[in-house]
Amino acid sequence: MTPKISIVSIKNAWNWPSFLMLLMVPFTISCLDMDGEGIENPPTAYVSFYNGTGAENGIRIEVDEKYYDRRPFEFGHYIDYWYFFTGERNFSFTIPGTGGQVLDTAVTLKVDKAYSFFMADNEGELQTLFVEDSLALPESGKASMRLVHLSSDAPVVNLFKRDTEEPLIDTQAFKDITDYTSLEIGQTDLILKSTDGDTELARLNDVQIREGRIYTLILRGKIGAADNSEEALRLQLIRNYPNY
Repeated sequence: MTPKISIVSIKNAWNWPSFLMLLMVPFTISCLDMDGEGIENPPTAYVSFYNGTGAENGIRIEVDEKYYDRRPFEFGHYIDYWYFFTGERNFSFTIPGTGGQVLDTAVTLKVDKAYSFFMADNEGELQTLFVEDSLALPESGKASMRLVHLSSDAPVVNLFKRDTEEPLIDTQAFKDITDYTSLEIGQTDLILKSTDGDTELARLNDVQIREGRIYTLILRGKIGAADNSEEALRLQLIRNYPNY
């Protein structure tokens, strides 16, 4: 079981093919342009963001007292890797209209490294996890996937593929983030069960896993929410790299 993470870095391998992948990604917003310092080819790092807090929470991102998004990003939304100057950067996350900060802390970004912020809600307390990502290319004929547990009222879980008895990922609790796991390509179901009695909690049917891609599977929402509500317990699959 991967240890719980709270504003810490997970240091995993980084290699040259991964760096080439970073250069190929079509970033929608350039944070370096917004810095406006006129520096050519400065050292850069890469940061993604995911809002797993709650349906009512739109998050604004501020870095070194500058807003980096045009509008708040909503619950269940993912922002692919933006690039930033390296060194110590102060990240703040706020909910517009409340002035309350989800996180206000300094993190150190290193050259050619990739990071992710994941936001969760624990009984009304908003929490943020900061991790260093490993985006090494999957082995030939395979994909890679990690599981992020952001549901505060969900139990410890195991993840299964269709028609398998052994879990692909096991014993993950709230705020656990796994390393990337090698994954067979092709169509499958992804099924999340509790470790206590194997109760099915959530699933994604007929997911097409493609060769060479890197995925993050997120458990978000609440068991106590209505099944047809935006905050119902769900699995959400996002693609990190390559972006094709």
